[in-house]
Amino acid sequence: MPYTAGRKNRGDIEVTFEPQKKGSGLEINIETSVEQLYGEHIKNEISEVLSSLNVVDGKVNVVDDGALPYVLQARVEAAVRMAKEEQNEE
Repeated sequence: MPYTAGRKNRGDIEVTFEPQKKGSGLEINIETSVEQLYGEHIKNEISEVLSSLNVVDGKVNVVDDGALPYVLQARVEAAVRMAKEEQNEE
């Protein structure tokens, strides 16, 4: 089940996190108009947040429309925390 934080508005970012089976690794997909300039930086930011949350398996889809780094970090963290809370309730 995918978990989404944020929205597709100017200056914001939508992050969807979907937990995957153990051992499947991470898949990060980014859709942004600034791919050439900041695509790799965005991917690194996402990877750092996932690492800090001990996430090693999952799929992350990002639709960026000019979000600042702290917004990106907060959205990734929120989506992952929603997934973890749901899994703990099961």
